[in-house]
Amino acid sequence: MNAYRTWNSRDAWVVGALIAAALYAFWPAWTDLYLQAERRTDNGYIFLVPVVAAYLAWLRRSRMQFVMRRPSLSALPIVGAAVALAWWGEQTDTRAAVHLGAVLALCSCAVAVAGTEVLRQFFPVFLALLFLIPVPAEVRKWLAGPLQSLAVGVTQEVLDVLGIATERAGNSIQIAGRSIFVGEACDGMRMVFALALTFFAFVFSVPLRPMARIALLVASPVIAIVCNVVRLVPTALAYAYESAQDAERFHDVAGWLMLPLAIVMLLGLIRFMRWLDLPVFTWRFLQA
Repeated sequence: MNAYRTWNSRDAWVVGALIAAALYAFWPAWTDLYLQAERRTDNGYIFLVPVVAAYLAWLRRSRMQFVMRRPSLSALPIVGAAVALAWWGEQTDTRAAVHLGAVLALCSCAVAVAGTEVLRQFFPVFLALLFLIPVPAEVRKWLAGPLQSLAVGVTQEVLDVLGIATERAGNSIQIAGRSIFVGEACDGMRMVFALALTFFAFVFSVPLRPMARIALLVASPVIAIVCNVVRLVPTALAYAYESAQDAERFHDVAGWLMLPLAIVMLLGLIRFMRWLDLPVFTWRFLQA
């Protein structure tokens, strides 16, 4: 049985070397991830994933006292799974499997040096790395249909309530003689995964009780829909009455404003739960 011992500067070099080896071994996968994040606007959130993971790790830095330096063979099954996934993904052209293999190989570096305890203490950090994997096109198409239908229906209903004459044709709405393709322009697909990352970062950065954390995660899809609805009407009006360039600029800005709006709504939900006198925070937070 390997002996536990505390960390020193040499261990940092060992971890760095292992990470470099994992990146080199799966370099084509990491290159592909970078290109997908750079070329697709709806994959831009991938660049934020390392920041979120580092932030969650920093919040949990005090847990390092429970993670001792202990070389472990537990990393071998993880490496084996990473290699198998990468091979299968290349053979079947399943890019998600190749990317998952690269992420698992990166996670195995920590397990090789500190054992499985590091996974338990920093589980949200490793879970956040899964956001590096771009969502397959099939999943995007499966989500796009309902989101487009919801976007068109809600926009038309709200505009009718406001007294603005509209006509619907498929995924488009005609306003003031202009056809606005609300389904394609405002379905929320560009921001849905960025919102998911925002929800994840918020829920695991606040010291919540497990049931409160689950409640917020369950409520996240509803909050995402409400955030998208809030921007639908002004965006549709911008496309109807402003130039195409100004409307596109407003669309992009309104999309990013969904992120702080989602956080405000999560905070509001927490306050509502506390108003109901439900146990929300852990005792450590209450004493801080």
